[in-house]
Amino acid sequence: MSENGAGNTEKNNVQENDEPESIEGVLERVSVNDPEAGRVLSQYIEVHTSHRGPMPSPDDLQKYSVILPELPDRMMSMAENSQTEKIKQHSKILELKSKEIEVQKLEVEQSDAAHKREIFTQQLSLILAFIVVLICIVGAFYLALNDKTAVALVIGGTTVVGIVVAFLKNKNSTKSPD
Repeated sequence: MSENGAGNTEKNNVQENDEPESIEGVLERVSVNDPEAGRVLSQYIEVHTSHRGPMPSPDDLQKYSVILPELPDRMMSMAENSQTEKIKQHSKILELKSKEIEVQKLEVEQSDAAHKREIFTQQLSLILAFIVVLICIVGAFYLALNDKTAVALVIGGTTVVGIVVAFLKNKNSTKSPD
């Protein structure tokens, strides 16, 4: 077996915060009883640390400052710039979504206004048609009372036939989109 543990096929993974009472001082206790076993055991121990965030851990930053003194400041500046850009992007996304919602509201309002105009036009057409039919029927009645029955039949008959045809067309047009 080599001194640096390169030929080892198995390594024990020890995390810093896992059961500190049972792990702490194991190597020292083994080394006191059997120095050779302590040396071999030290080759098998591997310490894993983890750190999350935009910056390295404080220990790593300190090591970087030994290599290049201004490196931690540069890294901090890079992290701050990155965070600022991220905030700008999120703000832009929120702004665009807000504009999209405004456009959708405007489209709904325009569609609603067009729908209201269409309903108004239909109601106005219905009222005007009712007035025309009423005038034709009253006129036909008046003509019939004044002994102009042929003209009264034509005016009254065509009016009634026109109404029936209009209702039938309307009924058929509402069924056809099925």
